[in-house]
Amino acid sequence: MRPLTARERRLVAIGLLIAAVGLIWLAVVQPLVGGFFDRAARRDQLTAAYQRNQRLIAALPAWRAAAEAQRRDAARFTIPAPAESQAAEALKERVQHLAADEGAPVKAIEDLQTDAAPGMVRVRVDVTLTLTQLYETLRRLEDEGAYVTIDYLSISANAAAASGHGGPLDVRLELSAAWRPAPGHP
Repeated sequence: MRPLTARERRLVAIGLLIAAVGLIWLAVVQPLVGGFFDRAARRDQLTAAYQRNQRLIAALPAWRAAAEAQRRDAARFTIPAPAESQAAEALKERVQHLAADEGAPVKAIEDLQTDAAPGMVRVRVDVTLTLTQLYETLRRLEDEGAYVTIDYLSISANAAAASGHGGPLDVRLELSAAWRPAPGHP
C-alpha cells in the first residue's frame, strides 16, 4: 500500500471528523434535544387532559341535577307494579279504559312475550274504532300515563270497503311499556 498524499490525508481527516460529529450528534445531542420535544409533547397532553377533567368536574352539579330530575320523572316513563304480570294487567286496564272512554268495543286483549327486553311488558289489543276514535286513542296513549310504545299497528277497513261508506275499522295494536317495581317491593 502506498502512503497517502497530503490531500488524501486531509480528506480522510475531514471524513473522520464528519463521522465523529455524526456519532456525537446521534449519541448525545439528538437524544437530549429529542427528550426536550418528547417532554414538551407530554406536557401538552397532560395540560389538555387537565383542562378536559376540569370541564368534567365543573359539569358534575348539572349532571347530578339531571339525574335527580330523571329519578323524579321515572313514574312518568314506567308502570310501577309489584310484578311484571301486574304491570301487564295495568297496561291492559289502561287500554280498556281508553277504548271505553272512546266508546269502542275491545274484541281481544292478551299478553305478549318480552324475551328481548327485560323490564318491558307487551300486550296485543284487537278493537273496533272509527277513524276519529283511533286518532283520539293514539293521542291519549301518547300523552297520558306511562309512556307506551306502539310496536305494531294494523288497520283493516273491510266493512267500509264492502259497504262503500266510511265505517268502523278493525284495529290491532301491539303496545309495550317499561315497568319498575313499585316502591316498597323488591
